[in-house]
Amino acid sequence: MMELVDDPTDTQAGEIERGLDDYNATVASARSTTAIKAVFVDSGRVVAGITGAAYWGKLHIRILWVHPDYQSKGLGSRLMDWVEKRGRELRCTSALVDTMSFQAPAFYERRGYRRFGVSECYEGGASRYYFEKEL
Repeated sequence: MMELVDDPTDTQAGEIERGLDDYNATVASARSTTAIKAVFVDSGRVVAGITGAAYWGKLHIRILWVHPDYQSKGLGSRLMDWVEKRGRELRCTSALVDTMSFQAPAFYERRGYRRFGVSECYEGGASRYYFEKEL
């Protein structure tokens, strides 16, 4: 009997990603996804990090985070330099990232990212911006 599970286990949720990956592999010429992640650690404590993936010739940056106590110290820029270099090593032609209006759109624009889309009217008047940069 089929049922809707509205709080799936991590294993069940992982099946969704694997299912989509398997389907995409039948359409795309290459199935090569490389997870990308790096962190800065200070005295054993993670204070900044970046995660993403390289696939189909593009670098997709998922998360860039810097602890508030460590902001304005260049860690975000160093992580972006690292991830962009890693993307070029993996032969990505561009990097993609999205960010909320209250997060870091100006940061990405200063780094040469071009805004190509926006989704407006989030709660509190926020917007989500989509950026891309050629590597």
